[in-house]
Amino acid sequence: MSVVDLLRDLVRIPSVSGDEAACRDALLAWLRARGVPAEARGRNLLAVLEGAGRAERGLLLCSHLDVVPVGTGWTRDPWDGALEDGKVHGRGANDAKASAAAMAWVAAATDPRRLRGRLVLALVCDEETGGEGLEALAPALPPFSASVIGEPTELDACPGQRGLLRARLVARGRSCHASRPWEGENAVVLAARDVLAVDALDLGPPDPVLGPATLQATVVAGGTRPNVIPGECTVELDGRPTTTCGNAAMLARLRAAVRSEVVVRSDRFEPVGTPLDEEIVRVARAASPTGKVRAFGGVSDLFHVRHRPGVVMGPGTSAQSHAPDEWVAVEQVEAAVQAYRAVVDTYLARDGTEDRR
Repeated sequence: MSVVDLLRDLVRIPSVSGDEAACRDALLAWLRARGVPAEARGRNLLAVLEGAGRAERGLLLCSHLDVVPVGTGWTRDPWDGALEDGKVHGRGANDAKASAAAMAWVAAATDPRRLRGRLVLALVCDEETGGEGLEALAPALPPFSASVIGEPTELDACPGQRGLLRARLVARGRSCHASRPWEGENAVVLAARDVLAVDALDLGPPDPVLGPATLQATVVAGGTRPNVIPGECTVELDGRPTTTCGNAAMLARLRAAVRSEVVVRSDRFEPVGTPLDEEIVRVARAASPTGKVRAFGGVSDLFHVRHRPGVVMGPGTSAQSHAPDEWVAVEQVEAAVQAYRAVVDTYLARDGTEDRR
């Protein structure tokens, strides 16, 4: 069996968020058959390979088993795990079962007697929706000093990600007949002015790795009939804070710029940044076949282990995540095994006291 065979088997097991147990159990059986002490923790899988050395030294490999619903636009069976033209096809092949398969493969091939520290493998549920995945599992993990989170990055090393601020503007006017607009106040016009104010906001300088903070109007809803001046209009906003303009700062600038009521819908995901001189960043960059260091474009489970140095790195491309006819290149999956193995071998071959000059 190859890592590609393992991935195809995983893709054939539907595991939409909330229904990951069958996929978890298949991986449990696969790992246990290869001597890895894996166990179920809720709908998550946890395996710990204990090496020698300092008790606090450890590396977490984590990816998620849940996938988004299939949706529309598919031209093929989303669960067949087909291997065609150097690609594995199917929902979750790219996001993120390719990472999970490669991490499991590396764990199964690792001799804990060669480790100076512990290797922690967590393959989790609910990453796409939040709930009972790494967020719930993290407090129960054994000590580790760095993490690699598996998401499709084309195996670039991503030592950080922007935060997430979801807010709604509620513009309230006064409804009246459209033929006598002076008798009311058009909420759509009020909202439009606020949209332009949001577009003109100064969100500060870009973060050296994460890039610029952004705040964008994405959905506008207002009005009931063509001949009625709308009394209310709502605007959905998507904000991506950085370390130079965090969630609170972005929210404060927004409130100062608009007349509408600002309703916060989600602001718990703060930006995460691991310094470029951290050991795990240097190790991941050296292991990456691209050698590139950049920000991860979305929000990942890195947030839930943000208090320790970490990177997001995995096979596949963000363009294929959640897309119809999802696929991942075989060469990316195979390269991921080599990259993750190099990270494990390098990071856990040290005791953390080496000369870092």
